[in-house]
Amino acid sequence: MAKLLAALLLMMVAIGPACAVAPTSRADTVAALDRYRTDFAKIRGYGSLSTADRNYVLFSDAMRRVLTEHVKAYDPQVLIDKAEDGLKKKKAENPKASDRMLTEAALDSMLGSLDPYSSFLDAERYRYLREQTQGEFGGLGIEVTMDEESGLIKVVSPIDGSPAARAGLRSGDLIARIDDVAVKGLNLHDAVARMRGPVGSSVALSIRRPPATEANTRVSLTRAIVKIQPVRYRLEGNVAYVRIATFNQSTSSSLDAAIEAMRRQAKGRLTGAVIDLRNNPGGLLEQAVQVADRFLETVDIVSVRGRDPEESRNYRGTPGDLLAGLPVVVLINSGSASASEIVAGALQDHHRALLFGSRSYGKGSVQTISSLSVDTGIRLTTARYYRPSGALVDCFGVSPNLEVKPTHGSTEETHPDPATCDANAPVPPKPQVWLAQDMCPDVMDKAPKPDDDRPLECAVSAIRNRLTGTLAGGE
Repeated sequence: MAKLLAALLLMMVAIGPACAVAPTSRADTVAALDRYRTDFAKIRGYGSLSTADRNYVLFSDAMRRVLTEHVKAYDPQVLIDKAEDGLKKKKAENPKASDRMLTEAALDSMLGSLDPYSSFLDAERYRYLREQTQGEFGGLGIEVTMDEESGLIKVVSPIDGSPAARAGLRSGDLIARIDDVAVKGLNLHDAVARMRGPVGSSVALSIRRPPATEANTRVSLTRAIVKIQPVRYRLEGNVAYVRIATFNQSTSSSLDAAIEAMRRQAKGRLTGAVIDLRNNPGGLLEQAVQVADRFLETVDIVSVRGRDPEESRNYRGTPGDLLAGLPVVVLINSGSASASEIVAGALQDHHRALLFGSRSYGKGSVQTISSLSVDTGIRLTTARYYRPSGALVDCFGVSPNLEVKPTHGSTEETHPDPATCDANAPVPPKPQVWLAQDMCPDVMDKAPKPDDDRPLECAVSAIRNRLTGTLAGGE
């Protein structure tokens, strides 16, 4: 098994052990781990914990990686505090909990306290993440995170064609109950585990859809094998429409094939393209770079910066434009996250495309997956990524050039308020904006129908009216 694996939510591929300088001395780390061994034995209620114990080795390995690899520096004693919170809670819930159960509870608590995306991966979850990047897995087909304000599980995005998408779940929905179990009080790992189960079995979710303050929808979903088709496409007249649902190992090659197929269908008369990244939760960094590069020349696409400046990396494009300069519109919304934001931000910063829709999610951090044992792993936030303009995407998201909302109901503002973002972070530049009424009056003037897709219709209209190429180029 490879030591490091790439997984959903913008995972780095083929990154070796971090070389960042530890924020604390070796003596401080040893002292904290000695305290953990002593307190583990007390909470367990008998004996002592040897440094050779395999569960201790598992925990100490994970903590050392946090101290050297996480994007933020941490006091090891604070990490032990969080680990002991998990130990005590597990012991109270199950007085007969095994050493392995206690250790995993400590890891869950410690890693879950770092940020919304770092976590311990037990055998089931480790296997699940590997399957996600390979394009097929069993489950509900939903990307989730913990909502710190409510203590509930928040939907980042359902995967196209998945049970979650068919049930009508939307970006921003809050999961309040899983079957008859309240989510509040569960950690993310436990909540996700409850949503998994044998293919063909059912699970009921109680959904709170903001701005509602109570769960107001209950849906029943049947677990299934989720086959991720990263790219779907069709022609809208002579405008190429490409829906990118995720960034997995085949996304960029599927994009190439889609554009070539539509070029043939249009008999070489394509007038532009709409790239739909709405509700795309992200995926592999390398694939996001390759997709952006399809429309850019030798320019910066994204820079990835960890705690150690020497470990930063800048990704640049290569010569060639898949569309040879034809106008491009990118559709985004609050469910567009991570790798989607790399593509949208790069194309906007280089004036290669206009962005239509609403502000993206604001998930601009990089998670690295590495093994702790044969069947377990750790997911750590090891870096943040920055747009070519130098702006941070994390929390801020990417703002559209033209704000246009779908006619059907949708959750609004499911991402962080920019006022709550890091005050010291580089703020994204405000993009030049246009009104939908000016860009696509033929679409905005007609009476909306429930099934209309106004963002897409507006994008196609703008390309047909030859507005987008000139405006995206800043002329």
